[in-house]
Amino acid sequence: MPWDMDKCQWGVPAGFDNAQAATAVNAANYGASVYVNVSQQEQNTKQAYTYYTFGGFRLCVVAHVHRGPTEQFDQPGNCFIPGWAGWSMSTPSAVVQAVGPLAPGGAFPGDNRYPHPV
Repeated sequence: MPWDMDKCQWGVPAGFDNAQAATAVNAANYGASVYVNVSQQEQNTKQAYTYYTFGGFRLCVVAHVHRGPTEQFDQPGNCFIPGWAGWSMSTPSAVVQAVGPLAPGGAFPGDNRYPHPV
């Protein structure tokens, strides 16, 4: 997948690929999420935005978790990296367990969700 250079105005890390994207999803610290919210319309999806560093860039990683039959956020959704065009993966179970209990809060990162040099 390529970077969307219309959105990635501060540059992108060299050598980043889909395998690196999956590593970022699995290694990101969701307990340090900068923004957590629950979808307003149906309130069935929780999303958490956190950061992961790769190749001298801070990348935002977004994890979606869905409400299950027990009304808990315990079902996988998808994860993606803003700016990494056309790629997503199913939310891994360890990520579901980390994001599910998070309380909504923080501030939407806006353009800071795209790669930034560190």
